Amino acid sequence: MANLNQKRPIEDDSSSDSSGEEEDDSQDEEMGEEEQLGENDREIQVEFAGQSPIAEDFHGIKNLLHQLFLKAHVNLSGLTELIIQQSYIGSILQQCIDNDDSDDEEHGNAEDEVFGVTSVINLSHHKDVECVKEVKQYLLEKTQQKLVELFNNPSNHIGLLFNERFINIPPQVSVPLLENLCKEIGEAKEAGKPFDFTHFILICKLHESTRKDQESKKKKAKGSNILWVNAEEEPISEIGEVLGEYSVRNESDSAVSGTWDEDDEQLDPKRRIVLISAAQLPEMLTKIKEFLQ
Repeated sequence: MANLNQKRPIEDDSSSDSSGEEEDDSQDEEMGEEEQLGENDREIQVEFAGQSPIAEDFHGIKNLLHQLFLKAHVNLSGLTELIIQQSYIGSILQQCIDNDDSDDEEHGNAEDEVFGVTSVINLSHHKDVECVKEVKQYLLEKTQQKLVELFNNPSNHIGLLFNERFINIPPQVSVPLLENLCKEIGEAKEAGKPFDFTHFILICKLHESTRKDQESKKKKAKGSNILWVNAEEEPISEIGEVLGEYSVRNESDSAVSGTWDEDDEQLDPKRRIVLISAAQLPEMLTKIKEFLQ
C-alpha cells in the first residue's frame, strides 16, 4: 500500500493542556472522593498510524468485523483473509510507540494491536467466494431484497465498505483513512485491478432511543434520538440511499448491554444499510470533513 511502510501519524485530540488539568483538579474537589474520575475515565494522548494489513493482523481484523456482523451467518475468517490478501487496498489502525519504548513488552503488544480497519471488498468480483455469498445473502435479507437488481446486473461492481474501529477512538481518524482508501482505489483501478466500482454499500452502527414519551417523539422527528457509533457515518447516511434498518438487540451488542433503571435512556442497537454511488465518493469525503469540523 502506498506510503504506509512508514508510519503515518494520525492525531488524537484527547490530550489536555496544563490549564485543563487545573480545571480537572478543581472539579475533582467539588465531586468528592467517591465521585472522582476513575482510571478508565482519564484522558490520555495517543497517536495512531495507518498500516497495510498483514497476516499477523488476522485476529484483530476479525474481531472488528465481529462487532459489525455479531451473530450473522457470515464467515468472518474468510472476509478477513480477503482483506489481508488485497494488502494494497485499505488500512489497519495501530498505535504509534516511541522507539525508546520498543523493548517494553506492554508497549510491544499495544503496537501490534489492531484498533481499526478501513477497507473495501468487491462483492461482484468475488461473487463465487463462499463468505461473499453469505454477505450478499445477509444484505438481501436485511434490505427485503432491495439489492436483487443491483446484484444481478453484470455491469455493476459493488464494493462493501468496512469502517470499523474501537468505540473510544475519535471520528477524526476516519478522514485520512478514508482519503487514503479512495486514493488506493483510484490507483488500483488505473493498474487494471478489479476496483472499478459503480456502487458502495456501508453497514452503519447506531443506537436509537426506545423511549415513547412526547419528548422522545419530538427527538425522533428531528432525528436526534439516534446515537451513531461512528459519527462520520451520519453524513454518509444522509447523502446515500438507506435500504434497510434493523435491530440487533438479540445478538448481544456489548455496547448497550447491562441493567437499565426505569428512568435511564434505553437504546436499541441497530444496523443501517446505506448505498452510495461511486460518483458520490468525493462528496462523501467533503461532507465528513464539514461534519467533523
